[in-house]
Amino acid sequence: MSKHLANANLVSSYDVSYFRKFSETRLRAISLCAEMGLPLYKIHHSIVIGDAAMLIANEVERQMGVRVDYEIVEAGALLHDVGISQIISDDMPEHAYIGGRIAQDAGFGEKVSRCIELHDCAGFVKEYVLALDLPRTVAKDDLLPETWEEKIVAYADMIISLEGEWQMDVWNDDTCPARAYFDYISTPLRIRRGLTMSKSHPQFEYDIEFNRSMRRFVPRAKYETLLRPRIDRMVKSIRASGMQVPFPSLAQWP
Repeated sequence: MSKHLANANLVSSYDVSYFRKFSETRLRAISLCAEMGLPLYKIHHSIVIGDAAMLIANEVERQMGVRVDYEIVEAGALLHDVGISQIISDDMPEHAYIGGRIAQDAGFGEKVSRCIELHDCAGFVKEYVLALDLPRTVAKDDLLPETWEEKIVAYADMIISLEGEWQMDVWNDDTCPARAYFDYISTPLRIRRGLTMSKSHPQFEYDIEFNRSMRRFVPRAKYETLLRPRIDRMVKSIRASGMQVPFPSLAQWP
């Protein structure tokens, strides 16, 4: 018997029960992320966004009495960052547009594509879109989510990014979305257009209000029970990639 086989009982334990619950949609979406070359830590990030989106969708249905398309929500959430695989830096807002095109070309449909295209920073107001001349397929000047599915995907990304990665209190800190996004949002305008943004810009006002309106769909007790183990796994994956968590803030909030 080989030494490797003799020591097989020494292999660290593992649990595949979570994986066995993956839907066909989830498997297809994760496979596409891997095929496109999305980094492992971003795939783990996307899986947690998928879990958060399903929790939020359930709460939206319960509180609002509306019907949510869970398949669109799950696919949109899992694929929200797939466009990052095709750009040189993950701080380019164009990744949402690229991701939408990838998803549609892969057969996920226009509604999923829209969830992806409208997710970044919970959406961009028209003043920002027009100033940067951001690419878009939607027939409007802004890139703001409109349907419940689009809003759910956008907020799932917001809350996991801010709470899970930045360790901000999204339930009680109204300004945390603006403070977290300030550098990300303002840098492209400064570099590409020579423009300076202030905290009174409509984009930051929108982000603050979006968080206020959507956080009620994330009960904190359920969040801690259902999502914290997956968030912890995501954080370990981010750290293993060489990145610091919580992310150091480079923002100069004026």
